Order: sequence, then structure tokens, then C-alpha cells
Amino acid sequence: MEVLEALGDRVPERGELQRIVIFGPETGARRVSAVLVRVPGGHEFSLHTHPRSEDCFFVLSGSGQAIEPGRSLPLAAPAAVWIPVGHPHGLIAGSTGMLEVGFQAPADPTAVPFDARQQAHASPGLLVANLASTARAEWVPVFPSRREARYLDAHSAVLGPSERITAEARDCELVVIVASGAVELTGAAHRRLDAIGALRLSPGRSTELRALHSRALLLGVRARAAERGAV
Repeated sequence: MEVLEALGDRVPERGELQRIVIFGPETGARRVSAVLVRVPGGHEFSLHTHPRSEDCFFVLSGSGQAIEPGRSLPLAAPAAVWIPVGHPHGLIAGSTGMLEVGFQAPADPTAVPFDARQQAHASPGLLVANLASTARAEWVPVFPSRREARYLDAHSAVLGPSERITAEARDCELVVIVASGAVELTGAAHRRLDAIGALRLSPGRSTELRALHSRALLLGVRARAAERGAV
């Protein structure tokens, strides 16, 4: 198990774009990459594609718009966006900027610019979820309308003070983000995680999390291994 604390302190408000790798091949993760990005107000990531990876990202603070060919979707924290493999997408931060954590499986640093004159796949497109409606001390799917998860399976949970939940990787690699509040890892690995903290579990591993003195919003993303020969 890999535990990281106080990640928000590593991307302080400075009015400039900042990006740090949380987990990825360079840190020992085998199936997923995760990055934390501080986006200044008005900054735009123009339309591009990741040819090999399925992506999703979570808006932890701030607001903006997710964009795809012919459509923009408003975002306000806490929110989530799912991006199909190879689908053109971009992001425009609102006036106060945005803090977001993004996931890819498999890790694919290639970003191919998308020419608006190109023909984009009509379906499936971006999916946006409002995480403010999450209100249960159990893992619930972030994108329930999605037909299937190819590589990434995203869930969220809300714990009241002293409520507990098990984070279980199963046959996947699992990353848990404490989006708000604070939790402790119970059992042998007794650690405290405040927002924005993260942990990564290898396949077959699990841990129990207990909320401390306030409501805690947790994000859990499982990453499956890529199919052989997938491109």
C-alpha cells in the first residue's frame, strides 16, 4: 500500500498551471496513472485525444467547462468527467481556477491535438456527474449510465463522523482520494489522511477507512489491466 499526504500543498495557488504525478509507472503503479493539476482562471486545454487510454477526472475545487466537438458541459466542484478511449476532449477553467485530479488506464502520456474539422465519434461522448448528490456510506458508481467500464471503474462514498468503509482492490489496482474531510486507515496501517490525500492498493489488497470529525467525501478508482494487443 502506498499512502500520500497533503498533496494540495504541492500545488499551491500561484496563478499558474501546476501538475504533479501522484501515481504512475514512474512511482511503481502498473495499471493506472493519476495526476493532480492546479489550473489557473481562464486557462484552456484545447481539444485533444489520448489514443490508448480511458480517462476520468474529478474537479475538487473551482469550476469550468468540459468540452468536446460541438458541446461544452458546465462543471462545479465536486464533479467528475468520464472520457472514452480516444475521444476528443478539453477543459476551460472558470474565473477562479480549478483543482482537479485526473486518471488514465493504461497510462498514456500521448496527447494528440484534435482538428475541429475532423470527424469525431458521435457516441459515446463525455459523461459528467455531480458528486454533491453522493450521500451514502457505501461505494456508489460515479457514472451509472455508462454501458461498461473498459479500464477504469470510478466510485464515490460519503462518510459521516466515525463511519467506516472498506477499500478493496480486488483484481484491479485501486486509488482512493480523500476529496474532503479526513479519515484514518484502521488496523496495522494506522495512518491519517486529510484532504487532499491519496492511497494506492495493489490487486488483492484492502484496507478499512474511518471518517474522523467531519463528513468525508472519498473517490475510488479501480484500474483493470489493458487487453493484450489493445491500442
